[in-house]
Amino acid sequence: MYRLYDENVKTDIYYDCNENICITKAIMDLQKDIGVVGGKDICVNQYLPDKIENNFIIGTLKNKVFANFVKELKIDISHIENKWEKYLIRTIGDNEDTLIIIGSDDRGTMWGIYEFSERFLGIDPLYLWTDYEPVKMDVLEIEKINIADGPCTFKYRGWFVNDEDLISGYCKGAIPEKGYHYHKDYAKTLEMIVETGLRLKQNLLIPCTYLDIENPFEEALVRIITERGMYISMHHQEPVGVHQFTVDRYWKERGIEDINYFEHKDKYEFLWRKYIKKWSKYDNVIWQLGLRGRGDRPVWYNSSGIPTSTAERGKLISDAIKKQLEIIKEENPDREIISTSTLWMEGMGLFKENALTFPEETIVVQADFAPEQMWGEGYYTTPREAGRDFGVYYHAGFWGCGPHLVQGNKPEKIYYNYKNAIDKGDTRYSILNVGNFREFVFNIKCVADLTWDFDNFNTDTFRLKWCEKEFKVDNPCEISEIYKEYYECFHEMDSTIIPGQMLLMDGMTRRVAFMLIEIIRGRAFRKLDIQNTRLFDFKSTNDFVTYYMNATREGIKRFKSLYNKAVATLQNIPEDRQQFFVANMIVHIEIILGLYKWVYNLCLAAVDRTTCKDDTKYKEHIDNAVFALAKICVDRRKAASDKWAHWYDGDALLNVAGNMELTRELYVENLAKTQDTYLAKLRY
Repeated sequence: MYRLYDENVKTDIYYDCNENICITKAIMDLQKDIGVVGGKDICVNQYLPDKIENNFIIGTLKNKVFANFVKELKIDISHIENKWEKYLIRTIGDNEDTLIIIGSDDRGTMWGIYEFSERFLGIDPLYLWTDYEPVKMDVLEIEKINIADGPCTFKYRGWFVNDEDLISGYCKGAIPEKGYHYHKDYAKTLEMIVETGLRLKQNLLIPCTYLDIENPFEEALVRIITERGMYISMHHQEPVGVHQFTVDRYWKERGIEDINYFEHKDKYEFLWRKYIKKWSKYDNVIWQLGLRGRGDRPVWYNSSGIPTSTAERGKLISDAIKKQLEIIKEENPDREIISTSTLWMEGMGLFKENALTFPEETIVVQADFAPEQMWGEGYYTTPREAGRDFGVYYHAGFWGCGPHLVQGNKPEKIYYNYKNAIDKGDTRYSILNVGNFREFVFNIKCVADLTWDFDNFNTDTFRLKWCEKEFKVDNPCEISEIYKEYYECFHEMDSTIIPGQMLLMDGMTRRVAFMLIEIIRGRAFRKLDIQNTRLFDFKSTNDFVTYYMNATREGIKRFKSLYNKAVATLQNIPEDRQQFFVANMIVHIEIILGLYKWVYNLCLAAVDRTTCKDDTKYKEHIDNAVFALAKICVDRRKAASDKWAHWYDGDALLNVAGNMELTRELYVENLAKTQDTYLAKLRY
């Protein structure tokens, strides 16, 4: 039997000093974990022991010193040797009194370390976000074990932190400043995300939107990720690390405006090479290739001189991708190059029409239609090229239509989509858009589990295990039912393929509310040219208003009923886990209830302004709409205590406080304000 520690004795950790720095940092996490659980300050030695009795030994087979050490011990490593991210945790010695963790490579070793922390120390991989405190143990003994594991389904698995307004405000403790110091204070929070990623066995991270490696604060973010042994990649609107705004700014300072790749190839290629050289200083870069316009729009959306035919537009993007990869290879002559190109928005359509071509080694990443989190146009019908690696880009968070402030993507829908991806063979790469991260920890854990080993993933089992672990209850059924019912309370806008295919989520309520505000102000109903046309796919103002009045009224009833159940369940949860249930479930219900009530009362106000025009009733509807938003501002403070005190300071996208001001301007005495003043505040 192996004994890590008891009241009198503690064993040392040994590893070879030639291991990668990421192994050192993971062992430091392990040392910290042991201190939290056992109150023991375990000694860590940067050399391998002369004798194995009563020791804890860690190492990587890629390290020749450790590999020779393992060979001398005659440990069978055949099932992990030369494999991708595999690990072995086992007891050895005549009395099984020594523990050894062996990784096939650096990440395999780290996965073994973090698996040990979760399985034997009870550390929640998401503890930095769930505030989970493990059970203290005075003695830690382990019977004979022999555990071997590694990823079974997706090779590259990771997250995209995107539209991170809450994270930015949280980092600064106030509303984030914009511009090129946007991520100046992000490093500490990024370290939380990276550690969580490693504990969940993620090997890839796109850390933020608008990362400019020429900015020292943001280059530090690249260093944080790569030193921890993770791959790093770029936002799909920042191919090879260069955003269109970067191109605009750089060349505007040199007298060139309205720049586009069709007319200024040399200018783009100069900047691409400049940034590629900088990025090439770091290991584990997965190069994003592509050509995007301003604000993550097509390149032709707001630039003049771009060809109009599908073939010419496809060739323009294809040529850019080919040139980007050529430059990357020129600047990295002795390295393996991993590259991806993400078919976002127009990309899927161009690919479907055979207008886009890619270098044979580039992973083609196909995306979901984000407002409903279902695979996008052409996903099922587009043929897969023989020999081509494919991957997927999926959304847990999507601010423009939601979810953003609340979780909204149930495990069953996630499972359905990933099963289709796996059936198509698109398993080389999975990137999950996690928004501001904290709201989506349930979905994040779900996707981490199923991308690791899809064949052994079950949605009901996952939900039960999540509730049992996170809420420290022996019978998690009651809490599990609340998590299941939560997703069923949203109004279903579409269920053609699966139940809950498209839901009326927080970002959608915002867009609907803005349309209602225009109607109240007397503007004729119009179908907007936005990504999700179904929001406004109605023949008349009356049809539009009636639909959303009924949708929100029924949704309010369901969420109220769930709220009562959740509050009643709260008393059955151990005291130290009640706050997380409040933050991760009750506050989410309160936020979506407030947004639904906002829309519902704006519908009533719109009916009044287009029919009877009873100022007394109209004022009551506006009062109720304002109150619904004001209550959200108070309700969500329950999820913003202690270390999370500034979590909602940066709410600039859903912008609840700003929406409240817009709604206040609908009082009868304010309706005379000019339409121009109103439209200046309104952002679609």
